[in-house]
Order: sequence, then C-alpha cells, then structure tokens
Amino acid sequence: MQNWWKLPYSIYAIILIFVLFLLVLPIYVLIKIFLPYSKQMLGVHSTNKIVFLVWSAFTGFRYKITGVENIDDNQTYVVICNHNNLADFMASAYGIQVPAKPLIKKELLNIPIIGQLFAMASVPLDRKDDDARKRSLEVMIKELEQNISLIIFPEGTRNRTPQPLKEFHNGAFIISMKSGKPILPVVFTNMKNLSPAESLLIRPWRIEANHLAPIFPDAFQDVQEFKDHVYRIMWNYLVENDKSYKSFEKL
Repeated sequence: MQNWWKLPYSIYAIILIFVLFLLVLPIYVLIKIFLPYSKQMLGVHSTNKIVFLVWSAFTGFRYKITGVENIDDNQTYVVICNHNNLADFMASAYGIQVPAKPLIKKELLNIPIIGQLFAMASVPLDRKDDDARKRSLEVMIKELEQNISLIIFPEGTRNRTPQPLKEFHNGAFIISMKSGKPILPVVFTNMKNLSPAESLLIRPWRIEANHLAPIFPDAFQDVQEFKDHVYRIMWNYLVENDKSYKSFEKL
C-alpha cells in the first residue's frame, strides 16, 4: 500500500498531457499549413518542448540532458535510443535535442488527440506486415533525403530483460547505410526505477538523455558490423553510467 499514490498520480499526469496537447493543437495545424515540409519538424519539436516543459513543472519530472555538443544543426541523423518503459515517450519528446520524426507502431495512431499528432509528425509502422515494413523503410529513406531526421528504437519493444539492452533490429542501420546519414545514439539512463517495462504507472523522476558522438556508416563493411559496433557503444555506456547495470561487464 506504500505506493498507493502512483495510480492517481499516473492518471493525473496522463490527463494533463492530453489537455496540454489539446490546447496547442491549433499550433500544430498552423505548422502543417504554413511551414515548408523541411521546417515542419523544427516547429513540432519546439512546440513539444514547450508542452513538456509545462507538463514537467506540474508533475515534478526533471531532465538532465548531456552531449548536445555532439549535435551538428546542419546534419541529418538517424537517432536511436534504448527502450525502457512508458516514460520513453516523455524522454524522447523533450530530451532528444534533434528535431526528428519518430518511427512508431501503427496502433498509436488510434489514440485520441495524440494519435492525430503522431499521424502528422511520425512514420507509422505496421509490425505485422512484412510488405508494410519494406514500405516504411522506403519512406524513412525519403525523409532522410529531404533532411528530416528520424528517431528509432532499434530494440523494437520495451526491454523487459534484466540486461542493459535487447538485441537490435537491422532497420536503423540499413537506412543509415543506404542514405549515408550517421547514427546518433541517445542513451536514456537510470530509467528502470521509474517504472517497470510492463507497467503503465509512473512516478516523478529525473529523465537522463545522453547524446553520444555520431557514427557514420561508411566506416563499416556491412550492416551487422555497423550494428554490433553501435550496440557495444550503447551497452558500455549503460554499464558505466546506469546504476541498474553496474553488475554487468562491458563488451
């Protein structure tokens, strides 16, 4: 019973984010209508930061953002992040300092209000359809060619294992190699204690978003070598900087 407050707090936090998005919905519509396509994600990103800054002030969440010196504002990136729990949504929307379209599962488009925003500012993926996956890869490459950065969780789903990372899928690394755009790893640290992977309950916490140095695809012979290299960097960063994984060895 000591955590009885988590349910009402989580309900309050979720309702608040819906209300805030509803209030700024006209801004997103104006961005869609009046800004050129290449500038729309910058507008969405800036608006999202304001929304989550207000949300954090009323929910007690805090952010620690590091590694922004690794970001070149003139570069397009394939941003990849580790996937921990429900709070990754807040972590990526405010913590990632690159205006970028996230790759999301198609089912999220059905969420009222937020689903409509996702439809405008994301790349949906139907994970049950192989042909749809291939089409999504083509869409993502076209976005990169138009200098629109992307956000991808290469683990695919939340990490429910005790290990720092699940195995990575190939998609992010394929599109990086085909487009020539670098991978920008962003590692969320000390997130496991915020909420279990399978839970919808959250508590006030400090979200840590760490931007690592970008990794260019032309240094690697194939997707597997590229993927293994990035996986090792992110694994080792978690082992060194996340209290939940101090017992693990570096790769």
